Amino acid sequence: MALHRRLPVPVAAALLALAVVLVAACRLGAPAQAAAAVLPGVLAVAVAVLRLPGRPAGRRTAWRLHAAGLGLVTAGYALFHAGLSRGDAPGYPLPADVLFVPGSLLVTAALLLLGRGSRDLAASVDAAIAVTGAAVAVAAVLVRPVLAELSDPLLVGLTALYPALDLLGLGLVLRLWLTGCTPSRPALLLAAASTCLLVGDAAFGALAAVLPVDLTPWLGVPFSCALLLQALALDAPGSDEVGAGPPRARTWSRAHWSMVGASSCVPPLVLLGQGLRGGPVDWAVIGTGALLLSTLSVTRVHHAVVRVQEQAEQLERLARTDALTGLPNRRSWDAELGRELERGQPLAVALLDLDHFKRLNDSQGHPAGDRVLREVAAAWRAVLPPGTSLARYGGEEFALLLPGEAAAAAPGLAERLRAACPAPQTVSVGLAHRRPGEGAGELLARADAQLYRAKAAGRDRVCEG
Repeated sequence: MALHRRLPVPVAAALLALAVVLVAACRLGAPAQAAAAVLPGVLAVAVAVLRLPGRPAGRRTAWRLHAAGLGLVTAGYALFHAGLSRGDAPGYPLPADVLFVPGSLLVTAALLLLGRGSRDLAASVDAAIAVTGAAVAVAAVLVRPVLAELSDPLLVGLTALYPALDLLGLGLVLRLWLTGCTPSRPALLLAAASTCLLVGDAAFGALAAVLPVDLTPWLGVPFSCALLLQALALDAPGSDEVGAGPPRARTWSRAHWSMVGASSCVPPLVLLGQGLRGGPVDWAVIGTGALLLSTLSVTRVHHAVVRVQEQAEQLERLARTDALTGLPNRRSWDAELGRELERGQPLAVALLDLDHFKRLNDSQGHPAGDRVLREVAAAWRAVLPPGTSLARYGGEEFALLLPGEAAAAAPGLAERLRAACPAPQTVSVGLAHRRPGEGAGELLARADAQLYRAKAAGRDRVCEG
């Protein structure tokens, strides 16, 4: 059931809440600002809890962790704004970190659980490429300059932890989207929420740890937007399918191409920007990011090439294989016959036709006929020696190629096939040995003539000529 049937807070109410946050940051006092900043989190938790009973049973643990994480994060925002109202020092570590850290970890754990059933390497690599590009930009532009000014391990850890969790969450959401296990709208909203958190945490870390400025509710806008986006994603159509939807065919949409292509360009753009600015170049972050992106890109290309090769081989096999019996089809057998004729070695050909097969289809139906064809093919494959080639030539007719030493034993092999035909089905066999200079057409015509001779003589026999 959609949220608007339970609470009077659909999309319009969510947008109104964002407007309240923006107005509160400029016009209202500290208590009203705090209340407005916490409201999106309350909305997200309410949606998460109300939608929980309708979630797929196998995914409810993940959704419970997600709701609990949102609850802790929302409580952390309330504690943070309460501290601002009291005039507490804005820098790390914050009392609210006691709630923010476990809350963020629970949300990340929920995303891991939602995506644990997927084994799509291509989606994982594509998501890693996107996250690596974002990580280079955030690390080189915001986080590394901040860390260079810090010496306290706790401050260093907290400054790096939040962007790292945001990047991980963004990567997990993108992976869910790329595997097709998540509809596009919830995935887009969740990805936008992770991006807002990433921007907010990186900017907050820079301001709180280095710059001597007072924190204002404006700094909470990215986090409020993230929680509103979470609420919209949780109530969006198809949100129950997050992590549980059927995998889709791997297609490269324009958004997919843009994401991977833009992410791959981030390290050189950051390098260019730092070089033009004339300041120090963070070669360690940019170089590591570029190396990682190159490795991921090569892995992705290799996976794509291997996949294309496998599909080409599969199509080739399908084009040359009879789907019902698993034997080579006429096209494949004719090609093999041509190759054997070019070798010039002794060669025999047998044509095998199931007796009264049309009567079987008419009396018992085509499923019974298909079953007999499969049983006959399996029985004959079991008795044929290596080097021979048996194919379904068409309908109830089969063709056998006996090159080299097998040609000399052709009459005995033909009798073994006749005897191996599953009772009560019988088979008539026409056998012909290649004559000097004889082509494929003449050889097959003589085998076919012997087959008709076997039919005329009463069936269930081998005729050779």
